[in-house]
Amino acid sequence: MILLIRKIIFIRIVYKFKSLKKFSFLNLNFRKIDFTNYKQIKSFIFKENFYKSKNKNIHTFDFLNFSNKLGGKIGINLSKESIFGWYKENKNKLNFPWSEDLAAKRLINLLYNYEYINSSSNIIDKKKLDTVIFFHIQRVLFDFNAKKVSDVSSFDIIAYVMSLLIINKISNRKIEYIKFIIELQIDKLGMHKSYNILEHSKFINNLNELKNILLFFNVKKSNQFDELILKMTSISNQYFHNDGSLPLFNGANNIFTKIITNSLNKDTYLIKREFTNIDNGIAFFSHKNKKLFFDVVQPNKDRISSNLSAGTLSIEWSSHGEKIFTNCGASESLGKNPEYLRYSAAHSTIILQNTNISEIKEGNPHIKFPQSVVFRKETNNEEEIFEGSHNGYIKKFKKIIRRKLTVFKNRNKLVGEDAVISYKDIRDRLIFHIRFHLAEEITYNFTNNKKNIILKTKLNNIWIFKSDTELTIENSILVDNNLTKPTKQIVIKGVCVNNKTTRKWSLEKV
Repeated sequence: MILLIRKIIFIRIVYKFKSLKKFSFLNLNFRKIDFTNYKQIKSFIFKENFYKSKNKNIHTFDFLNFSNKLGGKIGINLSKESIFGWYKENKNKLNFPWSEDLAAKRLINLLYNYEYINSSSNIIDKKKLDTVIFFHIQRVLFDFNAKKVSDVSSFDIIAYVMSLLIINKISNRKIEYIKFIIELQIDKLGMHKSYNILEHSKFINNLNELKNILLFFNVKKSNQFDELILKMTSISNQYFHNDGSLPLFNGANNIFTKIITNSLNKDTYLIKREFTNIDNGIAFFSHKNKKLFFDVVQPNKDRISSNLSAGTLSIEWSSHGEKIFTNCGASESLGKNPEYLRYSAAHSTIILQNTNISEIKEGNPHIKFPQSVVFRKETNNEEEIFEGSHNGYIKKFKKIIRRKLTVFKNRNKLVGEDAVISYKDIRDRLIFHIRFHLAEEITYNFTNNKKNIILKTKLNNIWIFKSDTELTIENSILVDNNLTKPTKQIVIKGVCVNNKTTRKWSLEKV
C-alpha cells in the first residue's frame, strides 16, 4: 500500500514537471560563504562513475563547485557527464538519494553553477540540464510540503523559495510560514538547535543567501530575516575558544573556521549583547583570558537533534590562547562522522559502566536520551557557578548524574564536583569514569601521591590538575580538520557503592 502511494506521488510530480514552462536560470548565484569540502571531493571526482557511490556528499552535487574552480572544458564536461549520468541512474527512485535535504542541495548547486555548466553547451545539452533542474524543482516543492516542520533544513528553505520564485508562486503567506519554520530552529539566545557552531554558521549563511534571493526578485519581505541574522551572528562571536577554534560539540570541526571568522569580522552591524541565563543549550563563560563551554542540551526526537552527541554535561576549557580540555571532535573525510566520535567516552564528561548517556543510531534522532537535563547558574563578583544534571542513566541504572563547575573570575582556576546519585536506595556496584580529554601537544607528569598531574602546554604554560582520588592517564584522539591526532586523557575512575558518590577536582594555572 505504501509503495502504491509513493508511485502515485511520483506520477503527480512527473505530470506537473511536464506541464511547466521554461524559465531562464541566468545570474542565479547567491553564495556568500563556500562551505564545500574540496579536499574530500578531490578524492573521488576523477573516478569513473563516482556518482553511483552511496556517499551522501556526492549526492549534494557539491562537486559542481569543484568543477567550476577547475574551469575550462575539462571542468564543464566533467560536470555535465556527472549530472546526466546521475539523473539517468536516479530519476525514478523514490527514497535515497531523494531523502533528507539532498534534492534541495542538488538544486541549489545546479542553479548556482548553471551559467558555468552551460558556457559551452549546445542546445541539446542545455535542454537536458533544464530537464534535470525542473524535475528537481517539483521534487523540492512536493517534499517541502510533505515534511514535518522540524525536518525542514535551511537548504530546503532556500531551494523551496527559489523554486517558488522561478515558477512565480511566491506569496507573503508563504514567506511568513518560512519565517515561522526558521524561528522554531533557533533557541531564545539565537543559537541553532543543532548546537553545532559549524551548522549554526551554515544556517546564518543560508539566511543571508535567502535575503539576497528575495532582494534579487524584488520581494518586499526581504527584510523579514534581518533581526534573526543579527541575533544569530552576535551569538556566533561568543562560540570561539581562546585559540580562535570552535568548541567540538555535536560534530563540529574547524575546517571552515577561518572563513567563518572573516565573515563575522566583516559584519559591521554587530552590537554588544547581554546573554542571560539559559535553561538548554551550550552554556558558556568568558572572562578576560578564560573560556568555558558546558553541554546542557536537552535532546529530543526531532531530526534537528539527530546529530547530537551523547556528551551531556561535557566541557571544554581554554585559557591564555590555547585549549586545555576538549572533546574528541568530528571528521568529514568519509562523508559522515564515525559513530564512535559521538559516544560519551569521546567527551569530557561522566560515564557509567562505559555506557552511552544517549543511545546513538546512525542517521536517526536518539532513540533513548535524557528526558531531563537541568541547568542553573549563579554569579557573583568572584565566581561563576554552573550546575547541570541529567537522568540519562535513570532507566538502566537508577542513577542521576550531576556536575558542578566553579570558575574564579580573577584567578586562572576551574573547580569541579561530579556526583552519581541513586534515585532509589540501590547499592549496586557500578563503575564510573570521569574523562578529561587533553588538547594536542600537552605533556604531563604525576606528583608522588598520584592525585595531582602537572600539565605543560605547547605554549609552555603550566597547569596543575588535582583530584581527591588517584588519577590515571589513558590514550585518546583528537579528530579535527579531518586529521586524527593521538592525545591523552586524564581519567578519574571509581566504583559507586553508596547512594551518592562524589569526586572533586580542579585545574589551575601555576
